[in-house]
Amino acid sequence: MSLPSHYSVIFSFRRSTSWVYSVLAQSVAVVLLLSTGCHVSQTKRPRPISEGSVQSLRLELPPSLEHERSEYESEVLKGLDEVANFFRSSGFELPSQKLIESVLVFDSSSKGREYMVREYGAPLKSIPETFSGTVEGRRLLLVSHESYREIWRKLYSEWPWTDKTYHQLIVHELAHRAHEAISISRFGSADAMGPPWFFEGLAVVCAGQFETDQPPMSREEMEKQVGLGRTPKASYPLYGRIVRSLVAEFGMKTLIPKASEQGFPEILWSNQVMHKPGKK
Repeated sequence: MSLPSHYSVIFSFRRSTSWVYSVLAQSVAVVLLLSTGCHVSQTKRPRPISEGSVQSLRLELPPSLEHERSEYESEVLKGLDEVANFFRSSGFELPSQKLIESVLVFDSSSKGREYMVREYGAPLKSIPETFSGTVEGRRLLLVSHESYREIWRKLYSEWPWTDKTYHQLIVHELAHRAHEAISISRFGSADAMGPPWFFEGLAVVCAGQFETDQPPMSREEMEKQVGLGRTPKASYPLYGRIVRSLVAEFGMKTLIPKASEQGFPEILWSNQVMHKPGKK
């Protein structure tokens, strides 16, 4: 894939949906999701994250991050709760099986890239240097807090780093895993997650990323972006705004099952017209 120099290729591996590539323009604020790897001590066994009777997760940290174990544990468990509550509030209970079973944190993007090459056979050149996090199977992969802050400031300088930014990365990735699990259990396939702009926008909304004071987009604005099968420019802030605008009009409970249907989202507007008084 040949891209202008101001573009960043964001790579994410999903076993059920094969390799997924997204192209994100750095010139507009675009988010996140880059997967990474890190050095994990071969002499230390991963210790479990205890979550009572609900779940127990293995957390693998490099030696340099062991002193922050409790912070990473808290962030992941909090993220799992937030994602479950988000989908529950939209009318979707998560499947009974665990969303994830382990968490692997890398101390640098370069270590993460090496891990993806070694474990999954990904071509090194296809993995950007800003690879930051993903979920593969039931394993959450993340770069460290400090590593992600450097990536964020490099790519998204117009969006300030806050004490929530790293947590939002975790929630975003877990939202993808939850969305995928619901799509498979309810609709039979991960393809039911819908087009990339929708499932990425949903994760942005779930994580509370790129929120602004802008009002929802008008229907005409949305039609220009995603009507007639159009694909909007690769921008996570734009994806988030489109999905937030659709949520404001239809609600997430309607959007999730409709996302994979042919003609989405026009079918939503068509149904509104058909169900107006005097229409059959």
